Amino acid sequence: MKKTLKPKAEFELTNLNKIYFPKLKLTKGNVIDYYSKIAKIMLPYLKDRPESLNRHPEGIRKPSFYQKNFSYKTPSFVQLYKRRSESTQEDINYLVCQNLETLLYMANLGCIEINPWSSQTKSPDRPDWMVIDLDPGNNTLEELITVAKEVKSVLDMACEHSFVKTSGKTGLHIFIPLGARYGFEEIRKFSELLVNIVHDRLPEITSIERKPIKRKNKIYLDFLQNSLGQTLAAPYSLRPTEEATVSTPLKWSEVKNGLDPKKFTIFSIFERLKKTGDLWRDIFKKRVDLNKSIKCLEKEFAKINKNANK
Repeated sequence: MKKTLKPKAEFELTNLNKIYFPKLKLTKGNVIDYYSKIAKIMLPYLKDRPESLNRHPEGIRKPSFYQKNFSYKTPSFVQLYKRRSESTQEDINYLVCQNLETLLYMANLGCIEINPWSSQTKSPDRPDWMVIDLDPGNNTLEELITVAKEVKSVLDMACEHSFVKTSGKTGLHIFIPLGARYGFEEIRKFSELLVNIVHDRLPEITSIERKPIKRKNKIYLDFLQNSLGQTLAAPYSLRPTEEATVSTPLKWSEVKNGLDPKKFTIFSIFERLKKTGDLWRDIFKKRVDLNKSIKCLEKEFAKINKNANK
């Protein structure tokens, strides 16, 4: 693994002995130490991306809160991105994580997890990837794996590149690299086609209903993350779970029965990286022809409608 980065600017780190993960006795200092060690690999996934901060200042068992707007003075190494809110018609100053110092600054604010946009400040309306969030709810890991493989099967038919990682909790995140060439409307069209086809193939265990009460305990095929300002946990982000899990890139070949997302933790991630390296290191080099992919899925969806009308 690459050498650990060291901060170039000094700033005060506070309350380092505060317990953040009671079961494991992990402190705020342990979280900051983790991000200082993972920064070299993690920062490329954060650069130029506005953040929505989920702050846990009292640890994972106490209430957290979200912060988007930085209306107060920040250290000189922190970059802010101003964007007008369509809902409130007010300017929001988003934090952008450009360097190790800012990553540690976020951790010092209580950000156990790191949540960047899918788009960058230079092209906010054209994200770098499309995302599908598989939320298993109370369903089994075996069912989650079945659904993930079906998503992969449909994607293989429509496009040649896709990446998968653990969510860091119970689900899986699937990313399709786009190279900031398409707007959210096109991406939403493709993602909606994708989940509808998967749902048609696996209606007994999947749902595309947004409201949990309507899902009837089925695995949620969440494509609604593909909107401006929506965030998911970044690759290598810690998550506020009792096991101190990490959202970890996977090989598609690892998505099989026996996969246990809980085994990817603050304790195991560095040993894994020694063996696998960063499995997502090529995601910025790959890009899907979305127009071609949409046409492919439209043909498949037309078959579904034709069969339904027989």
